[in-house]
Amino acid sequence: MSVKQLLLVRHAKSSWSNPSLEDIDRPLNKRGLRDAPYMAAYCRSQDLVVDALISSPANRAYTTASYFQTEFQNEIQYFEKETDLYFGSETDWMHLINELDEAYKLPAFFSHNPTITYFSNMFAKEPLANVVTCGVIHLVSSVEKWKDLDYSNTYVRNFYFPKVVREL
Repeated sequence: MSVKQLLLVRHAKSSWSNPSLEDIDRPLNKRGLRDAPYMAAYCRSQDLVVDALISSPANRAYTTASYFQTEFQNEIQYFEKETDLYFGSETDWMHLINELDEAYKLPAFFSHNPTITYFSNMFAKEPLANVVTCGVIHLVSSVEKWKDLDYSNTYVRNFYFPKVVREL
């Protein structure tokens, strides 16, 4: 029996230096530009080899995903923007997962708070107060098909946050 695994990734730290920018256009700040490639490399070091990237269309999320694309360039089969990861609900996110192509072994979804925290907590035994910027939530499900994944058969295996990972 196979299991399904996926990552939920909150975008890296964004810049507020230009207040005239629309929210969707905000870039990463210096820390975000450091954390995004670091966390992508850390995922590889944990044998979390991503093969599909689905990102919010917001600049900060897509840029974070782009660092994962660089790290996993030989494995990536799919890299697309999905509006529901910017404005959508937990129900919308579950629909995205349930519609995944069975060819993907470890997709990663790049998105925002507060929904990423709410969604992650639907799978957690101990709720997280907050998924920090560039935090990675590793979900594991006992199902064989993406369409069957839901809250009752999936759990948070681990979570990785940049500051905690650097302190290990």
